Amino acid sequence: MKMNIDTPIPVVDGTTITRKEFTEKYLKPQKPVVLRGLWKQYPAYEKWTMDFFKQAMGDIEVNLFSSKQANPSETLSVPHAKMKFNEYLELIENEPTDLRLFLFPVFKHKPELLKDFGYPNITGRYIKVPFMFFGPKNSVTRMHMDIDMSNVFLTQFAGKRRVVLFHPNQSEYLYRLPFNVHGLVDIDKPDFETFPALQYATGSSTILEHGDTLFMPSGYWHHIEYTEGGFGLSVRTIGSSIGTIFNGLWNVTGRRKFDDIMFKIRGQKWFQYKKAIAMKRGERAAQKMKGAVLQ
Repeated sequence: MKMNIDTPIPVVDGTTITRKEFTEKYLKPQKPVVLRGLWKQYPAYEKWTMDFFKQAMGDIEVNLFSSKQANPSETLSVPHAKMKFNEYLELIENEPTDLRLFLFPVFKHKPELLKDFGYPNITGRYIKVPFMFFGPKNSVTRMHMDIDMSNVFLTQFAGKRRVVLFHPNQSEYLYRLPFNVHGLVDIDKPDFETFPALQYATGSSTILEHGDTLFMPSGYWHHIEYTEGGFGLSVRTIGSSIGTIFNGLWNVTGRRKFDDIMFKIRGQKWFQYKKAIAMKRGERAAQKMKGAVLQ
């Protein structure tokens, strides 16, 4: 059985779309879209290459995270390896590796790079704290939703990435862990016997190439895989409703801190408790869907 994730995310010309059109068709209804060429207006579009970053920042030591060693009970706080940035870029260009660079503070090391881009005027209320992501072919960002519930604009500069999105209403089918923004499932290797509700999950997907910007609305689940070694950048805007904004603030200031405290106190017992809740919710969701199909 295959998962229902092949519906393509719409693609539009990012060089011609108007603010009104984007707002009415995608921002207000919170629908994902690929904005092709949106960043052509900025120097970074042509300037930012692998060779550019090797020369500009090659001597900086970076923390790396392994998708193979990732554990759903852990956050990405302890790196699995360290190396010089230029060595890492050489590695992801030329060799298979599962080591990924997560939330590397590029602009802290090279603040002058902030002059290479701006914030597209197709929308407003930007959170002007950009993040860059670097990864090798076949590395995977496990299924999650962003904790701050912001809208995300993810732009690809080098290589390609496969992105699979799920609406927030799919959370129970993805076995979301309580007090957390991660799910238990692996959509590349779906285990329908262990996670029966997964068969009812419906998603959409796309391949991001150079110059593509994916708009991910607040709370969307995303699974990201590098189909080629490369890098991209994300900028964010504040959630589109008061409820979404407060939910994001509560996630960051309340839920996550409570989760961290309980994990320190109870360790794996806390994770097993959360897993049991996620499994029960998934079972109820599966039974509900099964009943709806039989009617």
